[in-house]
Amino acid sequence: MPSRYYSAIAQDTTINGAITNSQTSVVVNAVVGYPSNYPYILALDYGAAAEELVKVTNASGLTLTIVRGYNGTTAVAHATGATVRHVITAQDLTDAQTHYDSTTGAHGVTGAIVGTTDTQTLTNKTISGASNTVTNIPISTGVSGLGTNIATFLATPTSANLASAMSDETGSGLLTFATSPTLTTPILTQGTSTPTFTTNAYTLASSDAGLFLLASNGATAGTINIPTDATYAFANGTQIHIQQTGAGQLTIQATTSGTTTVVSNGATSAAPKVRAQYSVATIMKTATNSWTVYGDIA
Repeated sequence: MPSRYYSAIAQDTTINGAITNSQTSVVVNAVVGYPSNYPYILALDYGAAAEELVKVTNASGLTLTIVRGYNGTTAVAHATGATVRHVITAQDLTDAQTHYDSTTGAHGVTGAIVGTTDTQTLTNKTISGASNTVTNIPISTGVSGLGTNIATFLATPTSANLASAMSDETGSGLLTFATSPTLTTPILTQGTSTPTFTTNAYTLASSDAGLFLLASNGATAGTINIPTDATYAFANGTQIHIQQTGAGQLTIQATTSGTTTVVSNGATSAAPKVRAQYSVATIMKTATNSWTVYGDIA
């Protein structure tokens, strides 16, 4: 709201009834073109030695409520017929110059004016709109209100940093992204239908990890040998499924030259047998050179 109002069409008028130097109202003969909002400034006895500036704060018809001695002038008595003119004052020009030079409080706002090159701290500002961009603000120190370790993750988005920022995660290790989950060692994928038995034995190969093997040595008994980690280090948790499709009973054991431990039915260093033709046994690696055999075993 302006501190003073103006009109370019205000016409001069005169005082209708003398006033003393202390009266706070004056009656004029006309208010043609005067501002309809308050305050505005009048000069009583305009151009005379007794000229006084007054601030009009209200009006009722031709009776104006005034503040006397405005802008450094002196309140004096004025006679009937004294000239009254709507004017600008030295205060108007002073206020404009003060505004040009100001760095605070311009336009009546509270707080510092934002300068284009000044070093300043912005508070209570809203930045919005699709085209607005804020750059060069470090996440770790320039943004508040983030959860614990979120800033660290945003600055360095590693699996470990994400895990440290989560409060309800389970497990550990690196993140994996894929179109669909892929098992490192697939389960129940059919492998070679007839593993080749040499001297009545078949030694598991790296390609058997996670497979369902249809194994047979015909009518002759045979063995399924588990290699040591030195030969081939299957991943812990690897499962290999063996179905005995022939009549010859299959024994599952460690290679004779190795140090692999086989556990079955609660016994260590056992050599479990697949129970009968078409029975299925599963061997699962539980640790380095350690395997457990379970299923339809004898």
